[in-house]
Amino acid sequence: MPIINNKNLMYQVIENMTGMVRIMDSDNNILYMNKRMKEAFGDFTGKKCHTMLCHDDKCQRCISAVSIESGHAEMKELHLGDRLYRIMASPATDMGESKYSIEIFQDITEQRKLEEQNLKHYEKLKGDIEFAKQIQRKALPEDKVYWNAIRTYSAYAASEDLSGDLFDIVTVDDDNCLFYIADVSGHGVRSSLLTMYLRQAIRGMKAAAADHVAVLSSLIEGYHQLNLDKEQFVSLLYGVYNKKTRGLSLVNAGHNCMPIILENGKTDNSKITEIELKGMPICSLLSFPNHEMKRFQMEKGDKILLYTDGITESFNKEKNREFGLSGLKKVIHKLGTNDGKALVDGIIEEAKKFAGGSPMDDMAVLLLELL
Repeated sequence: MPIINNKNLMYQVIENMTGMVRIMDSDNNILYMNKRMKEAFGDFTGKKCHTMLCHDDKCQRCISAVSIESGHAEMKELHLGDRLYRIMASPATDMGESKYSIEIFQDITEQRKLEEQNLKHYEKLKGDIEFAKQIQRKALPEDKVYWNAIRTYSAYAASEDLSGDLFDIVTVDDDNCLFYIADVSGHGVRSSLLTMYLRQAIRGMKAAAADHVAVLSSLIEGYHQLNLDKEQFVSLLYGVYNKKTRGLSLVNAGHNCMPIILENGKTDNSKITEIELKGMPICSLLSFPNHEMKRFQMEKGDKILLYTDGITESFNKEKNREFGLSGLKKVIHKLGTNDGKALVDGIIEEAKKFAGGSPMDDMAVLLLELL
């Protein structure tokens, strides 16, 4: 015999449910309460439904009446004493025209307490992340003139609240200053913490920071001491500029965005030079520095453009291609280099627009003008 035709079995199923069930007619009389509901509230069979809820009259919003009228399930939450219940009313009819409502009570008191606790934890975490975001932003150098030798312009867009991109410019001694742009794999808290470690490690080297080998050796050693996951790595493009001689040296530790030199600020193709530099990122596979270094003689008015792969790897699904170096060069030609701030902001905006909105990866651009 099909279960649906076995009325006694169906009754036993409802009677022994762990959930609380009651059935009412269209006049709000309680016709049936299962065992679990009687244990929780007492036996109110034959009485008006609101008496079980300690009300003197019909509930202001009687979901059973609404359910019977509409023919659809209705739900509400109700406080009874120190407990909170979620009540669902579903309509039912017999073979005649009589209409009924089947109400199921679910005690969600502990669930709601847990939700409120989780919300408090979330709000605290959100506040902590916002604070960390402010610290990370403030750690980036201001756009201004440094040592009467370099003017900087920068733009920055995190794909999440916290970023894995970083750039900085630091004085080394009376003649030399350093600058770099870095990209830590991943996003979020872990990557942002690693950017702060990187910043402090380089700044803490002081005069030794003019030596590329010393810098990379220190960062590699520090990386291994941190016992990071093998998948975590840091790419770094590092430069030292001599203010007196205008000599520039560059080294690349795995940064896949080659620096661009804009000669005397001109933007024709012959004056936009992409510098090819090879070298492994700082990772578990690297034990000592073996990176290529290149030296250049710069002139007043030359500009150096550094950026992260969130720019060039911005992807357009409709066109099925990346923004790429070609997209970057188009922006340079379009905007020119006379207004450095407009250029760096324009690069990020065009890359975001190309990808159709918010960046999927962190984006950073740093433009250095030699004075």
